[in-house]
Amino acid sequence: MFKSELDLLSKYLIEEYVGFNDKKDIIASMDFSNIHDFFPDVTEQLNKLHDPHLRIIDKLNTKKVSILCKNHNNRLFVVKSIDPDITIGSEIIKIGEHSIQDIIENDANLLFDPNPERYEWHNVLLKHKTVTIKNAEVKNIFIASNDELYDEEYRIEKHDDYIFIRLPDFKNVNALHELIKQNSNLLKRSKKFIIDVRDNRGGSDFAYFPLLEYIFPPGYILNIDYGLTFNYTKKYCDYMISKVDKDLMKMDEGETKEAFKEYRKRMSDNYGKGMIKFSDDIEPIVLDGIAQDIKVIVIANERCGSSGDNFVETVKHSEFVTVIGRATKGMNDYSNCGYLYLNDQFDLLCPYSRYNGLDHGVSMALKGITPDIEIPWTTEDISRDVLLEKAIRLVNK
Repeated sequence: MFKSELDLLSKYLIEEYVGFNDKKDIIASMDFSNIHDFFPDVTEQLNKLHDPHLRIIDKLNTKKVSILCKNHNNRLFVVKSIDPDITIGSEIIKIGEHSIQDIIENDANLLFDPNPERYEWHNVLLKHKTVTIKNAEVKNIFIASNDELYDEEYRIEKHDDYIFIRLPDFKNVNALHELIKQNSNLLKRSKKFIIDVRDNRGGSDFAYFPLLEYIFPPGYILNIDYGLTFNYTKKYCDYMISKVDKDLMKMDEGETKEAFKEYRKRMSDNYGKGMIKFSDDIEPIVLDGIAQDIKVIVIANERCGSSGDNFVETVKHSEFVTVIGRATKGMNDYSNCGYLYLNDQFDLLCPYSRYNGLDHGVSMALKGITPDIEIPWTTEDISRDVLLEKAIRLVNK
């Protein structure tokens, strides 16, 4: 089954995937001979690479998982739900026909991360399709709904003692820039900020750049230790040029638009040239901010990734910032992705840039960006927002 899709996948891993040379031995050992349910079976093999950017995308999204789970001491709890029949806080004792302990022992690759505090349950749920709640009631975890498990609204809100900023992703550059612009006077006047990037699903680093002005002091020099190596294949360049052209049509003139134009030019200049390593001798970035005598608490967790990783890593350099919560996902050893066609339902999301720090033993894989104050998840988090409560206490301290 799926011979043409698997042939394409093998071709893409060799020709398109920027991490192939690093991971070719693991790729050679992956077993695609017994693929019956395409998404979970292929995902189980790809996860052996521990590259969260390399994954199968279901374009039709016919099976929407209705719950988000978190484990604690080998017990599994529902922490978000869009299914009215499955309540937040419910304990799951079986997934499919298997106990939670059986899943941990036998579905390690689908759980992705070897650290129990960072297990990912989504693909396990996709594979097994049902859960048994502690009261012995069996529930199908798929739902036809317009609701989403992850919020998508950017928010800047004035509270009595602080400004609350919610950044669920960095996908809509224009929308976030406009929101920051609309609230510029509020951001300039304020001295206390809580920025919530929990579950941030990434996007473009360009999206958060205007916010850095309010977080960093004047003339701050941000040094960049290592550059990137890109695999400028024709497929990637065609994809990115088309994407950037669409983005440019929506943008007002300004620094961000000029940066996008420069990015597009780099694609054109290196079209089809394959692996190009950019020098690690990188000009420092001058973050000419306005922040003085402020306090910023950033809340992060293990589901904050990609550009979310980069945001947390960047703002940690500011003397005014304290990051609390849990280490981010750690997705950016390989990044800058394109979509590769497998069939009418599935694409391969494929990274095309490699962090040069890997050559020097510097990696964020499976560990992410660590917070300044680590607060492990417990079942207390189900009934109240422990991290937000802690952030409010810290910002007012």
